[in-house]
Formats: sequence, C-alpha cells, structure tokens
Amino acid sequence: MPPRPPRRRPGARDVARTLLALLAIAPGLLVGIAVLAARRDRRRALNRAIGVWGDLGTRAAGIELDVTGAEHLRRRPAVFLINHQSGVDPILLCALLRRDFVGVAKHEIRRNPVLGPAFAFVGTVFVDRTDREQAVRALAPAVETLRSGISVAVAPEGTRSPGRAIGHFKKGAFRIAMAAGVPIVPIVICNAADVLPHGSWIMTAARVRVRVLAPIDVRDWKLDDLELHVAEVEAAYERELATDAAAVTRSR
Repeated sequence: MPPRPPRRRPGARDVARTLLALLAIAPGLLVGIAVLAARRDRRRALNRAIGVWGDLGTRAAGIELDVTGAEHLRRRPAVFLINHQSGVDPILLCALLRRDFVGVAKHEIRRNPVLGPAFAFVGTVFVDRTDREQAVRALAPAVETLRSGISVAVAPEGTRSPGRAIGHFKKGAFRIAMAAGVPIVPIVICNAADVLPHGSWIMTAARVRVRVLAPIDVRDWKLDDLELHVAEVEAAYERELATDAAAVTRSR
C-alpha cells in the first residue's frame, strides 16, 4: 500500500473530542438502564444503549461514516467480521450494527474501567487468548447466541493490526458461523487509523470508509477445507483495502 500522509499533531480540540467520545458510553448505559427498568426487556435495553453510544460516540469524535453495502448489515443473525485497525472500532461497530448483536473481545478489556463495564453490560463474550482450550470453550456461548437469533461481531485477526494491512485471520469466527449455520458478513474498515492510530490515545476527526461485502453462506463448508475458506475471506479484505488505498492515491 502507498505510504500514508503524516497525521497532523492533535490539539486541545482533539483531546476534548476523545473525552466526549469515551464519555458517550455513559448516556448509552443510562438510556439502556432506563429502558430496562420501564420495559423489563433486556434486549431492547441493550439495543438502545448500543445505538446511543454509536451515534453520540461517532458524533463526538468527529467521525463521518462513508458506507457501501450497508444493506448487508441488516442480515440477521450473522457473524460480522471486522478488521481491527483502531481502538475506535467498538464505537464504529455500534454505529454500523446498532442492534441485536454481541461482540467477542479479549479478556483484558474486562479490566478497563470504562470499556469493561460497558462491554459486559451489552453481553460481550470475553476470551482469554493465552489459553487455547479456554478460548475454544468460551466461544460456545457465541454459538448459542446466534442460534437464539442474536448476531456476533468478531475481529478474526485476534488483535489490533499495527497499520492498515490486516493480520492473519484465525479460524474461531468461522467455526462459530459453521456451528450455528449462519452466514458470515465481512465488514472492511478502510481507515479507522485516521481517527485513532495504533499507539495513540487522542482521536482526530476523519471520514471513515467502510465496505460491507455480501454475506457468505457457510452451510456447505467442511472443516477439512476451512483453512482454504479462511484464506479466501482474508484475500477479499486485502483486495478491498488495496482498492481503497489506490483510490485515495488517485484522488490526491
């Protein structure tokens, strides 16, 4: 990919944006709790909390979403895959999916004083990546969640990539989809690092380009061929990111 132009130095306004984007979790939780108290409907409460955080968080951070293939986001239940470029990805995911999904996240996030309680409230499945057997067992609730009609969002790289290029996809998300018999919907986030690059704590306003690919039917997949299928999906991400990078270069 062509080199990225240098990121401008964050200023006081960017610090304020970052704080407001993080604090947007609070009104989302409060709205969710209020809905839960009034309606006694946990799923409705979670959906409201997710939607509020997605809307307020992106607005506070100065994020404008440019989405193609948005119609595929309505496919439910499904395993939604995202490439993990940035710490802002959870906010983007809430803004994109909005309802009826839970995430799969590394267990370290549970200890985060801000994100931990919010992620736990919305039913996130926490996985210890250092314990392979425990990680496999921890995915079982995700399969049951899908069978109940609720979607799952997973970053198949397993960790944040250091740049725009994707890391190697792990098989867990694909196994979940196969076990539940639901499609995979790839969500290619092209430039979330423009908002919050790896290693940074301050968000800057940006237009984030998102390409949602057509759902992939996994009902005929076999475990013996899983590695090939995973490689095909990974290659699709690489093509989309390369196409986006080329388009950005031409526009300069």
